Amino acid sequence: MINFLTIFKYISLTLVLLLFSADKSLPYAETSAVVTTQPEDVSWYRSLMFTQEQEVAKFTSDSVNYYKEQAIYAASQDDVENASYFLEEYVKYSGEHGFVATAYFKRFDGTPEFEKLHSTYSLNFSWLNFFYLFSALIGFFIGFMLLLLKNKDRVATLMISTFVLIHSVFIFHLFLFLTKLQFRVPDTFFMSSIFSYLYGPLIYFYFKRVTLNYKFRRIDLLHAIPTVLIIFFTIPVFMLPTQEKLNVMLGVGYLDKMPYLQYGFSTKLLSLLLYGYLVLRVYFKTKNTLQISLPARQWIRNLVTLTQVYVLTYVVYGLIIVKVIPRSEFLYHLQIVAMASMVLYIGYKSYVRPNLFTTGFTRPRNKYVKSGLTPSFSTELKEQLLHLLETEKIYRQNDISLAKVSDLLGTTRHNASQVINEHFGLNFFELINSYRINEAKEILKNDRSRKRNIIDVAYEVGFNNKVTFNKSFRKQLSVTPSQFLNGLSS
Repeated sequence: MINFLTIFKYISLTLVLLLFSADKSLPYAETSAVVTTQPEDVSWYRSLMFTQEQEVAKFTSDSVNYYKEQAIYAASQDDVENASYFLEEYVKYSGEHGFVATAYFKRFDGTPEFEKLHSTYSLNFSWLNFFYLFSALIGFFIGFMLLLLKNKDRVATLMISTFVLIHSVFIFHLFLFLTKLQFRVPDTFFMSSIFSYLYGPLIYFYFKRVTLNYKFRRIDLLHAIPTVLIIFFTIPVFMLPTQEKLNVMLGVGYLDKMPYLQYGFSTKLLSLLLYGYLVLRVYFKTKNTLQISLPARQWIRNLVTLTQVYVLTYVVYGLIIVKVIPRSEFLYHLQIVAMASMVLYIGYKSYVRPNLFTTGFTRPRNKYVKSGLTPSFSTELKEQLLHLLETEKIYRQNDISLAKVSDLLGTTRHNASQVINEHFGLNFFELINSYRINEAKEILKNDRSRKRNIIDVAYEVGFNNKVTFNKSFRKQLSVTPSQFLNGLSS
């Protein structure tokens, strides 16, 4: 049996080593900066890049030493304005971002000028950033775990696991950016950009697969064209020397990153809006006809909701990135939190209900092929059944049976069973117990004085004994009634 905890430990250790291993090829603690000019031997791919004018003279050792000396001198004279100006010039053209936190400038901590410098260049390990790291690590673990599960639909599992993995890469990349660890690993520049146009197709085809049992066709490869194009146009960026990538991160490289951000945001937004609409269309088309279990229905509904929330928050996030609207920390982080929540939700579901990824969407054989029940009569019986359940609350009768329900509906047991199976995706007792548990949950929620015993609630909603009630409660809500009450109290 695979030890998933061991895999998780190895993934975590690898990422930690990556984070805290500075690239020794960078002039991190040296003042003899290397002049970076546009190399002639790479002109074939430079023509594919957006470039900007680069002040080459400022990269010379003399210039860099001058900025450093002037920053230290201004600090000794308590000249915060010049100290911050020359310090930032030194950091940008030497790459020594850690110099901001040295003792020379400690006295200026708290000033607006140095608060800005620290927020731009100094390491920042906030609790929120650690939450992002945690989400990314969980995502990597869950993504690989799903790939290793034995299941009946490898295609659907491959799509959802890939979806989780690429989101984890994006969250991890944002963690590097927000903590400023990106300056230690410049080769991660644009690391997550090549996945930008995969989010939509993966979730869309996953929904088609699990709801419509969709079979892929060659024409579906057209959905991969945007990804192929972005890989083509970002290859020149990945081929840049490590030092030049750091220069670009610091805003002084000959590559102009703003067009990439603007085009990337606008095209990714169009992609997400398009596939968000397609996911909704598939969901509303199939939600009333799916013959799957109740947990599987809830899983699909919640994943659709999270997908739409992610699309909306990405709109706000992108507008902040391209500076269309002013930056707000709350709005900026909203999209990242939405993405992390989606990853954690998939991870949670894979833990509490692993059958969703193995047999949860298996469709039963149609045993009603020879049934004489017409679609219109079936719909009519469904509406009558809903009235019996939601208005008359027949599930409260502890001796309710399929025979009694069929009598109330004025039809045969066979027809009543077919209506329940086809319209609700459940058998008779699963349907009755789902209504009982939902009412019991509401009773427990509203009993703020905690005067009612659990067994009394069980009898009230139709159960004959506490054992069956506890079993059904746990099956539907993944917790016992006592644990549910403890959660309400906390």
